Amino acid sequence: MGKTIPLNISAPGFMGLNTERKGGILPHTWCTRGDNCVIDKSGRVAARKGSRRTNTTTITSSPLVKSIHEYIDGNGNNIVICSAGNKIYSRTATTLTDISGTITLPTADNWNFVNYNKVCVGFQSGHSPIVLTTTGGIFADITLTGTQQPTSSTDNITAAYGRLWAIDGTDLKYSDSLTYTAWNNIFDLSTVWLSGMDEGVAVAEFNGQLIIFGKKSIIIYNNPWSPTGTGTLDTSLMTLVESIKGIGCIARDSIQHIGNDILFLSHTGVRSLSRTIQEKSMPLRDLSKNNKGELLIDVGGVVSLSDIKSAYNQAEGFYLLSLPNINNNTGITYYFDLRQILPDGSAKMMKWDTYFTAMSTDISNITFLGTAGYLNEYTNYKDNILSDGTGGSSYPLLYESPWTIIQEDFQNYLKIPKRAGLILYGTSSTSIVFKWAFDFLDIFTSRSITIPISGALSEFGISEYGIGEFGGGGNYTNVTTNMSKSGRVIKFGIQLTVSGTEIAIQQISIQTKLGKMVI
Repeated sequence: MGKTIPLNISAPGFMGLNTERKGGILPHTWCTRGDNCVIDKSGRVAARKGSRRTNTTTITSSPLVKSIHEYIDGNGNNIVICSAGNKIYSRTATTLTDISGTITLPTADNWNFVNYNKVCVGFQSGHSPIVLTTTGGIFADITLTGTQQPTSSTDNITAAYGRLWAIDGTDLKYSDSLTYTAWNNIFDLSTVWLSGMDEGVAVAEFNGQLIIFGKKSIIIYNNPWSPTGTGTLDTSLMTLVESIKGIGCIARDSIQHIGNDILFLSHTGVRSLSRTIQEKSMPLRDLSKNNKGELLIDVGGVVSLSDIKSAYNQAEGFYLLSLPNINNNTGITYYFDLRQILPDGSAKMMKWDTYFTAMSTDISNITFLGTAGYLNEYTNYKDNILSDGTGGSSYPLLYESPWTIIQEDFQNYLKIPKRAGLILYGTSSTSIVFKWAFDFLDIFTSRSITIPISGALSEFGISEYGIGEFGGGGNYTNVTTNMSKSGRVIKFGIQLTVSGTEIAIQQISIQTKLGKMVI
């Protein structure tokens, strides 16, 4: 035929990653790979930020930072604390100070810290509970009193309604009002699980209700407080609002409050527990449904579910789920964009080829990341930047489109792509690989192109296939390159190196000639 048909895509892949249907034909709004990508505020596939170390000197012997928490005292003073190497540290500027104090020497670092009645309390399975009473102080063991003291198996607590609430085996125990030492209250969870005998994982507060997470079920109660504010809570006043069977939380540190909702990792993916006032019910939304299979494979490879960490950053609009130590090897992080939920109730997702052993976001919306020997901030566009802002390592960004037939009217014709054009935002001197494949076979032909310093205009020969043309100016770079080969269905991708500057994919254009009709 010889007819030329264009394919012009603005903000390709802005609906995020879809690996559930990556083998078929999808709209250009999806992508099938989004390594080290986010969805930026303009709705474009863009590079994730990197990490900068906050401490100048590595923690002795470079142990993994396993817990991060922001302690805010009764006067509004705040410090970030972290645990690593069986010690607890506070951060001041670029220094981490040991504030382990007089606590019994820990043998692990997976503390669950909460702020409660002006102090910071920490619980961890196999350890005595600990307390920090001032931002300038040190931790000490808590001497518990009462008839229902949490045992050493307690691994999760929350502070709500003037009390501490703790999951202790099959029991929910809670402190007397406004004290962290006296415990005289117990609620037998074995009488309320819908899935037979379940295992308590976490307890949380949500919208004036108490949420009890088991691994296979969730229980929600109203009125979890004492009317007088003192003494033993009258559990007869607690009313059951919702009992959810078959869905629970499998990882304590996957739970994040996101304002009007709670996100958590279940055995079926990342779920949202949201109440609708109109229906007076709590439907469960599957945020990971478009990548559920791949996510669950990765979760299944994590050696210990207690290693799974998460963070929510309101300013950045993301929920991060870090999966360290997959199959005794490396790990990954899943990114969920929460600024605009998709029509099917899921979140836009991407996948990062890095992981963190602890995560937390402070009141200033700084997300802190734990690695070996360092407390890091999520910032800039290099990994492992030194505390003075120098150094750091680059990382790859890889985007791949779904399979496309270009235009449905010509789906049975061969397509002969002649030329591709890219508009990239925020690039500097870097190298781009543009690649493409045909007919559901991930065998790619590629062109490697070097972009000159922003503002320069030049042309470069690229092998025997043709030339790439480059135009600079402002914050955008235009790139074009010749293409080759042919097929009925095409997939294309972009790979480049992120090394200190913001990068986003603004537009992709492909000019294609039609060949003969194929059956």
